[in-house]
Amino acid sequence: MRAQSAFQTAEALVSSGNYEAAKSLLEGSRFAGAEAVPAAYLLAVVYARTNRLADAEKLLREILSREPEIDAVRIELIKILALQGKRQGAGYHLNRLTETADLARDKDQLDQLARRIGVSQGFSLSGYFSLAPSTNINDGTSQTTIMIGGLPFAIANTAREQSGMGVRFGAVAGYSHALTENTSAYASLSAGLSDYSNDQYDKQQAELRTGLRHDQLRYALQMEAIADRHWQNRKGRSLGIGGRVSAKWNVSKGWWLSGEVIQMYRTYDGISAADARTTRATAAIRHAFSQRLTMSVGGSFERETVSARPWNSYESSSGTLGIEMPLAYGIRVKATATAGTRDYEDLFPGLRIARHDAFWELRGSFTKDNFQIAGFAPIVTVFSKEQRSNVALYQHQSNGMELTFTKAF
Repeated sequence: MRAQSAFQTAEALVSSGNYEAAKSLLEGSRFAGAEAVPAAYLLAVVYARTNRLADAEKLLREILSREPEIDAVRIELIKILALQGKRQGAGYHLNRLTETADLARDKDQLDQLARRIGVSQGFSLSGYFSLAPSTNINDGTSQTTIMIGGLPFAIANTAREQSGMGVRFGAVAGYSHALTENTSAYASLSAGLSDYSNDQYDKQQAELRTGLRHDQLRYALQMEAIADRHWQNRKGRSLGIGGRVSAKWNVSKGWWLSGEVIQMYRTYDGISAADARTTRATAAIRHAFSQRLTMSVGGSFERETVSARPWNSYESSSGTLGIEMPLAYGIRVKATATAGTRDYEDLFPGLRIARHDAFWELRGSFTKDNFQIAGFAPIVTVFSKEQRSNVALYQHQSNGMELTFTKAF
């Protein structure tokens, strides 16, 4: 029997509901050329209909790794992930689909997929842990000699207290309740800690967020209140209270515009002079050229006011260029390049100048589709960053790699 007629026979068997016969025929035949991908997709559908969801998911992911432009395959994968309760993965692929789809044409189908995923309803739990590289306090100066009051002072390596290697881990628990078909109220509680061999560098934190979210296919709006608590080596360090407003619009097919404003007021335990008010606004435009390539460009403005220490008050602006694309073997990279400046308002203590910083950072994160270790998905991040300052204490450079494991429950 030729491959073409075998494929047509398998299609007829699936249409009539004879999945076992279709599975035997598809698994026992070799398909090449134009029939290879449709036959693999048909076999995945058969696996799904016979409750072999893991096999269907694996095959659909293999197809997408070679042919990411086929929407029908991605839609089937979204359904399979939803059936397995993998809402995070289903949401990711739905977002990939909406980035490049004609939302006006495909609105009804995408609406149905969004409801099927159920990402806007119920409890969710996720966790992470990662290795934390050794660091010195506050990313202190990398200079061997600094000038203070016009006099040179040497800094020995032994004077740089090191944190030692450490680990970071935490969890995020959330609950979302649908108020209407497109509007939901939610709350999330997260907790995390960094544990170093040098205990004085240990950090603990907890954060509570509550808000409202309104999701449409062409736009999304979100408003939330934020409260967080930070500790240093189990001793209270600071309390932050504030809020965030964000929005995202589908300007046209493949084009998304997003923006957010965050306002936080932070008080420090026993150091009222360090209390700060911070406002940060960001905006970005993102374009998906295809399922294989997405680029974004954005800007950010931040102002922090420390009333009792005006030399610590600053205004900062930065720009970011990002790219997302698949590499080989199901590996996907997300890379960003950021550069900016930070200008302080008053003269730095002991100097007759106002501090000015210029900084840049290159960062790339690598993930692999459908790859887990003990149920955790690894993310490998490499980075290089540098800050130049006219106050040598704040001039530093670092390069490193982070290995993070995440899991959604």
